[in-house]
Amino acid sequence: MKHIGLDVHSTTTSATVRNHVGKILCRAQFASTRGELARFMTSIKGPKRVALEESQMADWVTRALAPLADEVIRCEPRRNRLISKSEDKCDRNDADALSDLLYLNRLKQVHHPAEAYRALRESVRGYLIASRELTRAKNRLKAFFLFNGSHETGDAVYLVRRREENLKRVLQLGANVELARLLYRHMDHCRTIKAEHIRLVRQLAKPFKPLVDLLMTIPAIGLISAYTLVAYLEDGWRITNKRQLWKYAGLSLRRHESNNFGIQGASYSGNRMIKRVLMSAAITMVSHEEKNSLTDHWERWIRQGADAKRARRNLARKIAVIVHCVLRTRKEYQNEPVTA
Repeated sequence: MKHIGLDVHSTTTSATVRNHVGKILCRAQFASTRGELARFMTSIKGPKRVALEESQMADWVTRALAPLADEVIRCEPRRNRLISKSEDKCDRNDADALSDLLYLNRLKQVHHPAEAYRALRESVRGYLIASRELTRAKNRLKAFFLFNGSHETGDAVYLVRRREENLKRVLQLGANVELARLLYRHMDHCRTIKAEHIRLVRQLAKPFKPLVDLLMTIPAIGLISAYTLVAYLEDGWRITNKRQLWKYAGLSLRRHESNNFGIQGASYSGNRMIKRVLMSAAITMVSHEEKNSLTDHWERWIRQGADAKRARRNLARKIAVIVHCVLRTRKEYQNEPVTA
């Protein structure tokens, strides 16, 4: 068995090949193209395993190498301290370290989603980016009015039916009307792009409509949140237990202790999109007057003197477990079992 480490960059790729006893057989550097990857892989005879670090290009390289290797591993870069903390760091040494860690089976593999889930993930990320761009465009418009002495509140300044009225007010303020028109055009463009992203997400989520509908039975989980949860948690079986789920969602504890001394706090790692969905659901749930068994837990923690931030995190953990259970069992959320 050959163990191949690839240090992939946008233009070049460095490779190191080790044999079954860990001895380096050869090193190579070639262009990061499908043809050069295939040419290098076919030049290595016999069974082979390939390791590369997770990056922007990792998914494409993995799909290109899958027919040419017995196993392709996309590993977690943050766990590879032999590479990231090395004082002698270069492309060749990184490829050497990857092949060494592969030979020793010391790599933490990153999950490879199926094509349908991968496409849904990309579309959800695109929608969230478009949503942020629209928010920025609206903030720029309000900042323009504020800069010219008009403090705008609410959504009236964004409405199409009041646009001419707003532009007349710009004239009265002595501001640049053409600049205001450009800001409105930019906002309209962002609205159009966001609407197109929503249509794309809905189209790609059609195969998962039963799962989306089940997740929306959970309080404070809306349509976009359900799409995001399905895109990253899939059918619920990719994550083994609730503690791994909390760690993946960034809801676990960060602990630095020795001899019973140290600190504990909220985790800084995890999937930020899943964490944002779950924490937003928890905040929405406690800010509304609608009562359910989850808000009963929240109220009991507050009565017991728990810190509000910690109580919200605990509530988000419970929501995460419910989401996991709904995805696995394919059953709607029921209010009673949570209390039980």
